[in-house]
Amino acid sequence: MIDKMPQVLADLPDHVKALIVSGAAGAFVRAIYAPEHHWRRRVIEGIAGGASAVFLGGVVGHVIAAATGAGVSSYLAAGFVMGEGGLAAIRAFRQHILKEKAK
Repeated sequence: MIDKMPQVLADLPDHVKALIVSGAAGAFVRAIYAPEHHWRRRVIEGIAGGASAVFLGGVVGHVIAAATGAGVSSYLAAGFVMGEGGLAAIRAFRQHILKEKAK
């Protein structure tokens, strides 16, 4: 399985690669500016930031690309924003759309 990872990554579309890289960068920036004292929570926030970059960033990147025609650059921007602020975006979605109360 590990031997096949370079080929799997090479076969991904460019916009997915852009989301992964920019999401990781956004999660890294968040870890620098808002560090968690507990390393487990920091790792979980990094994973959540990367996941929100791939899933939410894909939607936002598509909207930006359709509006501006920027192509892969729009996915880089959306991935970074979602990697850095994805947790806040998910909380806002849950509170406003799903009508959940803040904890």
